[in-house]
Amino acid sequence: MDKGKRLDLIVLLVLLTSIVVISGLLVGFGNRLSPKKVASLAILYNAGLGANREDFLNNPSYTYDDRVVSVYEYFAGKSDSKPVLSSAIKMHNVDDTELFSTNPAVDRLISSKTPRENISLKNKLLSLIKSNKQLDSKGDGFKIKLGEAIYRAIMDFTGVKVNIIVGGKVKTLDLSKLDPSIVVSIMIVESSLNPYALMEEKSLNPSFSQYVYSRGLMQIYEITLWTLNSWLKESQINIKPEGLWSIRDNIFLGMVYLSYANEMLEE
Repeated sequence: MDKGKRLDLIVLLVLLTSIVVISGLLVGFGNRLSPKKVASLAILYNAGLGANREDFLNNPSYTYDDRVVSVYEYFAGKSDSKPVLSSAIKMHNVDDTELFSTNPAVDRLISSKTPRENISLKNKLLSLIKSNKQLDSKGDGFKIKLGEAIYRAIMDFTGVKVNIIVGGKVKTLDLSKLDPSIVVSIMIVESSLNPYALMEEKSLNPSFSQYVYSRGLMQIYEITLWTLNSWLKESQINIKPEGLWSIRDNIFLGMVYLSYANEMLEE
């Protein structure tokens, strides 16, 4: 090969490498949300879809949204401040087979195309899970398996479109519009990446139940599960309360809820 052709080949390789790097950056950073959008999604997730966002945004004693924004900025590459996971999460005794179980009705929604990848998110997620002291007794192998399962679920469902029925009207939710980093950020604030997390709160309606419970990574309440199941009838999906311990089912439900909230904000 003469010198001119070698030079042309080198230039071509440099161009191709640049395209790959730029494409990776666009996938990883092209869909970043403003702090107000992150805060609004956090409020709708925590306080309910009917919450008055401005009231919460202007309430200095309400800090849930600020915590989610802080974690999101770490995953978005805007901050080097690594989130600190809680070591005081109440844990339920759950068999690990339940955690890693799969649901054919949910998994059939996943596209056959090669799933999107976000290596920066994956590395930060795995690093955080390794730092979770509450899971030390489970061993490093479990932590790695957990991190891989959480990451895979988020990226698999990011490519999903699911039909739901709300108020008698069918609506298609496109979960690809949801930034994976907001899912992880809310998960960290809700459960500190602890799949055994079980929270107990006093019920707002004691005549119905004295206490209410939320479960798993995304801390789904049973009453929220009923609502989500009613939406998902259109897609023949019905998840039982014990299914909330499944990493994949729990994340899927959280992403459906967040996706609906996201579309509310875009209307």
